[in-house]
Amino acid sequence: MSRDARRAAAALALAAALPALAYVLPVSGILGRMGERRAALSLDALEVAGTLTAEGEIALRLAAAAGLRAAGPLSLPATFRMKVPGRCRLEIAPPEVPEPARPFLAIRDGRLASGGGLGDLPAAVALVRAACALLATPVAGGAADAYAAALARRGIAVTDASLGRFDGQIAYVVGGRAKDPKPLLFVAKDGFQPLRLLAVEGGALQDVRLLGWGSPTGGDWFPRAIEVWEGDRAGLRFTAEKTAANPKLPELLFP
Repeated sequence: MSRDARRAAAALALAAALPALAYVLPVSGILGRMGERRAALSLDALEVAGTLTAEGEIALRLAAAAGLRAAGPLSLPATFRMKVPGRCRLEIAPPEVPEPARPFLAIRDGRLASGGGLGDLPAAVALVRAACALLATPVAGGAADAYAAALARRGIAVTDASLGRFDGQIAYVVGGRAKDPKPLLFVAKDGFQPLRLLAVEGGALQDVRLLGWGSPTGGDWFPRAIEVWEGDRAGLRFTAEKTAANPKLPELLFP
């Protein structure tokens, strides 16, 4: 191996080791900074119109919930709504289905309510629970404690933190190390945006990814997309197309 090749290999090895060598904030500091980022938005409610896309087995089960036939990928209009604290709702609008009969999944203070079979889909439940824990947790005052409680309910060890990589950037990993097969939270090291939440739902570890912060659609309010991965691909994806901050949302949406 030439001298230049050895130098290049050493540089790559050093770059890979940097997360392990760098200083890691305590979990309270990570969660507190994440809360400060959300608090600066003055966001009490949010309505996001978009598209819910499913593939594979998830597409078949979503089609069954929506009363549709699907032999391949399925895309349906959908709306995500949230109110702080702890109220979130995902609703899909299949063609020719009247509004009162639309499948929905709602979270209120950790309790799950659903209609049209959507609550039987673990990936959909994981998506809504993750979004609610990360985006609808109260951040005024004791943000770190509020997040710690919400994450502990998702099975994350809020005493442990490390550094890892996700989506091309360095991230704090709350709950262990990036490759640990257990509940984890990834938070961007630079911007303190939540990036990824792994937690058990339906008896399996669900991998929920929040992608595209800062997009023209969602800005810092909401990621461009939230995906739930199965193995090496996204089985369920909610793509944001239009967002409205602090709309008046009736409490009846969150039974």
